[in-house]
Amino acid sequence: MLVVSVAMTIAACGRDDSGESGSGAPQPATSTTRLLEGVPAPDPVTPDGVAVTALREIYTWRPAGEAPGDALVRARKYLGPSMIRMLDGAPSGNETPKPSLQWADWAAAKATVEAFTFASGDRPPPGPDPDVQQFKIGIEQTVVYPNGRKEPLPPATVIATVVRTPDGWRLDAFR
Repeated sequence: MLVVSVAMTIAACGRDDSGESGSGAPQPATSTTRLLEGVPAPDPVTPDGVAVTALREIYTWRPAGEAPGDALVRARKYLGPSMIRMLDGAPSGNETPKPSLQWADWAAAKATVEAFTFASGDRPPPGPDPDVQQFKIGIEQTVVYPNGRKEPLPPATVIATVVRTPDGWRLDAFR
């Protein structure tokens, strides 16, 4: 919520009501997501910060050195009991993000897929359990090639469920 508020304030402060910049040329539109990139990262000990951090790790892929699903293992320290049970068992494929059919191509090109994740200001009504919270998390992935070329992938949104554990807030599900 704080991140969205800061981004909206930044956007409002930077707006010129005359519709023109100092040079007289129209300025390109900047997405809210890109404004959020300049805001400090969320605190990974807060409920929304854990969701954002865990999903950034889960949706960042390194095809040249990892198999699909390895990102979930990297995110283990942010995962709650349900996701740990799934991770320690044999994942059916329903619980993990679907890597692109381009995985082999990216691996051959030694490209990485970087994820930018952010919490939406939209929140569901509080549930009956104060130790369970849900957040809408936006995910933008960009394929980055060794030569510096970048290729954006279609954005996605997931609903993340975080739970309070003895070790703090942890991502326990996302859909």
